[in-house]
Amino acid sequence: MERHTARIIVVGFIERDGKLLVIRERPAELPHDHEPVMNQPAGHLEKNELLTDAVVREVLEETGYHVRPVELVGVHQITVTSEERTVLAFLFRCELIDETQHEIEAPEIVETLWLTQEEIMARANEHRSRSTTKRFETYFSGARFPLELLTQLVK
Repeated sequence: MERHTARIIVVGFIERDGKLLVIRERPAELPHDHEPVMNQPAGHLEKNELLTDAVVREVLEETGYHVRPVELVGVHQITVTSEERTVLAFLFRCELIDETQHEIEAPEIVETLWLTQEEIMARANEHRSRSTTKRFETYFSGARFPLELLTQLVK
């Protein structure tokens, strides 16, 4: 039996004053003239990186904000049958370390916005994918788990 490996991504949810930090981006796979799409700050786990370190890095690169993960919101398994691949998405609730927004490093990011749940869900047609919408729904469901649920070992 052939072994299958999954891509691992981390997703950060940062809330302030009843609003959630979202990005509008123009991903490389979209045509250059396509309207930007809405997403959560997210990205791939790098080699030898802890999940919690990855979400801190990705949020900083895509939003310019320094954060710390405080809870696990959930884990989504996405099966992309057309590409015969699986994605595991680890969703984290993060807190701002400070209110200062630094330079955004990721060139695909068009802007960051602070939006309410109602504003985000009313703009579902702008979400990057169905998975993006599902991640928002999971966050808004109130699901929260302690970070201690993750055992991160370095060998």
